[in-house]
Amino acid sequence: MKTNKFYLLIAVLFITAGSVKAQDSDFTFGLKAGVNYATLPTSVKAITDKKGKVGYNFGAFARVGKTLYFQPELNYVTFKSSYVYASNTYTPKFNQVNLPLMVGYKIIDTEALNFRVSAGPDVNYTLNDAKGPVGFDYKKFNLGGVVNAGVDIGNITIDARYSRGLTKINKSLNEKTGLFNLSVGFKLF
Repeated sequence: MKTNKFYLLIAVLFITAGSVKAQDSDFTFGLKAGVNYATLPTSVKAITDKKGKVGYNFGAFARVGKTLYFQPELNYVTFKSSYVYASNTYTPKFNQVNLPLMVGYKIIDTEALNFRVSAGPDVNYTLNDAKGPVGFDYKKFNLGGVVNAGVDIGNITIDARYSRGLTKINKSLNEKTGLFNLSVGFKLF
């Protein structure tokens, strides 16, 4: 059932992208992929030896507007982190659907080159069961915020961003997500 909803959401994004493109020349749609580095910051002193791990992401983005723009995305993101709790090492792995909804501004805006910054809320849904200490369950739904800096060179986009969980992904361990991301994309239209 969850898979069907995910495919439906992707179909709606593509149909909306096509109809908006037909109506608005200030619309861009593209695909992107990249790598991320994740941590699970916490204030719990019993958690030690925290280490971030590398993951990957891929997805689709739309951009509506000229100098000031709105950029929703739909991404598949994987990440994991490692830590020691009660003398045991845990490495929870997350496979998420990620929906950042950013408002941005193009600092330099030419036909061939754009430098831009954006920020906004970041909605995440974990598709798998991340494994942690027994009785310390990771939540499926998480809200955060994202800041992004990017450059467009022709149809190529390059983005660097940081996404920080604003809600706790694990209440008992007081953990929030921290995700650095570097991606490269291609504007299809």
